[in-house]
Amino acid sequence: MNQTSQPKFQRGFSKDFKAFLDQNYRLWGFHRPDILSGCYGGAEIRPTQKPSKIPIIFIHGNSDVAVGDGSYGIYMTGFSSQIEYFLSQGYEKQDLYATTWGDADPTTASLNYHSENYLKYNRAFVEAVLEYTKSPYVNIISHSMGVTLARKIVKGGTGHDELGSGRYDLGDPLTSKVKIFVGLAGGNQGLSSCYTSGSTLPTCGMTNGFYPGQPPFVGRSTFLEELDSNPAKEGKYIVSGRANYDEIIGGNNLVWGKYTTRIKNENEEIVFSSSNIGHFGLRDEAGPQIYQILKKQGAINQ
Repeated sequence: MNQTSQPKFQRGFSKDFKAFLDQNYRLWGFHRPDILSGCYGGAEIRPTQKPSKIPIIFIHGNSDVAVGDGSYGIYMTGFSSQIEYFLSQGYEKQDLYATTWGDADPTTASLNYHSENYLKYNRAFVEAVLEYTKSPYVNIISHSMGVTLARKIVKGGTGHDELGSGRYDLGDPLTSKVKIFVGLAGGNQGLSSCYTSGSTLPTCGMTNGFYPGQPPFVGRSTFLEELDSNPAKEGKYIVSGRANYDEIIGGNNLVWGKYTTRIKNENEEIVFSSSNIGHFGLRDEAGPQIYQILKKQGAINQ
């Protein structure tokens, strides 16, 4: 798909979902009026019973836009391609949800880390979708930095952010409410680019960044180590995704000999080995593979 093609769907939240959020989650500003194409999802009429389909929540990567139309850059199209694909397979707007976290500015990407604010914002959005749709389950599809944020959102529990309020608690795990968890092009072992840039950039930080450590002497960032030591699962069925020619992760996706895209205790892996599919191509092209996994796992309909 041409990166700059204009997708054929109506972006934004439905009037009803926006009204629900204004009433119950107003302080978060999930509709992101400050950003073009910053959100998607919602029904026309308030749901009174669980939907026929299990809703999908999309969590984008560092400096991306939820359903970007290319206004901010050709790669900043978020989950537009996947949403278009799911709509073509019989999903509706009331089944698909996305909001933008962060400032949609690639020039400040190195300042973004797994902050208390980003975690609480995305956790509240997942809770809002569960409450609004009245669905007992959701599926989560995440990309890049969204993968490690989403893993913590589901696992819940405590964390530490000196630039936030210090110690915080996201609450109980949401594992029982997530059928399929998909993490595409995540940095679960850290990023090899942080070998060279050092841990001074927040994105590469040793507490809440992608610091990959120096085994066996120094471990990964505290945040990444705790993600793996936290026994709560990300969902009933865990899928990771990797593009062998990922130009953003680099280093053949390897960090100290391990695939950083893999998620501990994952059940399945999607791999794109074509040289013309990279970090963003994986995000844009994985829809059909994910759909087949949802189908096989009985996770499309309730």
